[in-house]
Amino acid sequence: MQRWHLTLGLAGTAVLAAMIAPTVQARFVAKDPVDPIPGDPTVTTRVPVPPKGFDGALELTAALDQDALLQGSGEDRYLVIEVTAPDMPGDVRRPVNLAVVMDTSGSMAGRGKIDNARMAASELISQLGPEDTFALVSFSDRGRTVVSSQHVTDPARLQRQAAGIRPGGGTNLSGGLQLGLDALSDPSLTGIKRVVILSDGMANLGVTDTASLARMSGEQVEAGISVSAMGLGLDYNEDLLSAMSDAGGGRYHFVDQPGQLATMFQTELQQMTRVAGREVAVDVKLPDGVRLEEVFGWDADLSTDGYRVFLGDVHGGETRKIVARVSVPDGELGTLNVADVDLRYTDADSGKAAEEAAVVAAKITQDNRVAARSVNRRAGVSAAKAHAGRLMDESARDYADGDVAGNQAKLEQAQGLLRSMRTRYDAPELDFEAEEVAVQQQAFSEAAPASDDGLWNVKKTKEAALEYAR
Repeated sequence: MQRWHLTLGLAGTAVLAAMIAPTVQARFVAKDPVDPIPGDPTVTTRVPVPPKGFDGALELTAALDQDALLQGSGEDRYLVIEVTAPDMPGDVRRPVNLAVVMDTSGSMAGRGKIDNARMAASELISQLGPEDTFALVSFSDRGRTVVSSQHVTDPARLQRQAAGIRPGGGTNLSGGLQLGLDALSDPSLTGIKRVVILSDGMANLGVTDTASLARMSGEQVEAGISVSAMGLGLDYNEDLLSAMSDAGGGRYHFVDQPGQLATMFQTELQQMTRVAGREVAVDVKLPDGVRLEEVFGWDADLSTDGYRVFLGDVHGGETRKIVARVSVPDGELGTLNVADVDLRYTDADSGKAAEEAAVVAAKITQDNRVAARSVNRRAGVSAAKAHAGRLMDESARDYADGDVAGNQAKLEQAQGLLRSMRTRYDAPELDFEAEEVAVQQQAFSEAAPASDDGLWNVKKTKEAALEYAR
């Protein structure tokens, strides 16, 4: 069978989104207001909020997929929040402090994994300069520091040390992670600090549960240390590595083939050198009557009056989105406050704490024309993909549990959702996404859950679901 691929689809969607995106006039603008209709009592949702504290590099926008609601309805709406970092000039490169934590358990001996890992580490070292620091930690039965954190003034020597790594033993991920965090704990280190984990297996020694390992990954976020994770092969726990990356403020990657490692390491390094905001978090406060139904693609921290999503590092030229479904109550004619949004982070240039704020409001109207014309196409596309991503993730979990019928039904539901929202938001690009999900559905139907193709489909679908939601 042919494995399905979403990489091109996601890239194409990003280009289309950029083409249709409205010019942002101010950071607090949710969307352009609808044209006023004589006699209509509604008001615009354009609500200015003065910056709180230092005005950093990141931009915050927030909007509903439809911001005018018919009186007497009371309905669920999608709340879409975007955090955008301006692109950086090509010559901008921040110094990085990097600790690679590499799985050297016995399973790494197969399929050329350890050879490719050594080669990728060597190529990574060659891209670092004397302003950067590098540390290499291995873990099998225990963690071991192969290269202590040091400035890259003699890359050839560091490459020889990396070439000496040998596989064998169990998978003490926690032991390796702790040594990686320790390598970057020196407060005199300046610049970006990132631990990059590479593993091809399940944690079976030391700390092994997901919650505890995720906590470890996030323990030094306030000290500026973020954690990314790369899963290699088909036998690792993708939910664990994804949770660790989320808690650590980095990125999770599924590495399909060992030969891709060098490219993935290079991508991770490029992102690190272009970080615009660190420790990025979004707080959403919902007023009385507005109820949170779900947050797509993020493990949100819930409170009595809202939720928080931790984004970690945001890179130059990147937009991160948070999509939630909220229940908006019926209200009196006029404006109804739906959400107060606060963005907090550390500006990478200045090192100062920065904050932006936005208010999202709905117009309560009796005019169907006002409601129909208030649909926000950009927010709607983001909402459609995020909701479809949740169904994709559920389909992969059904498949992993042996529920092929449930898997197929969820993917069918995702296609129907995308096509219906294509009409609702007049967004033809969603047809392409629906076709991609159909290819994915076919790939699942042609593989057995326990086969390599089945396992590959599960991991790739979960990764794609995160991309759709974020």
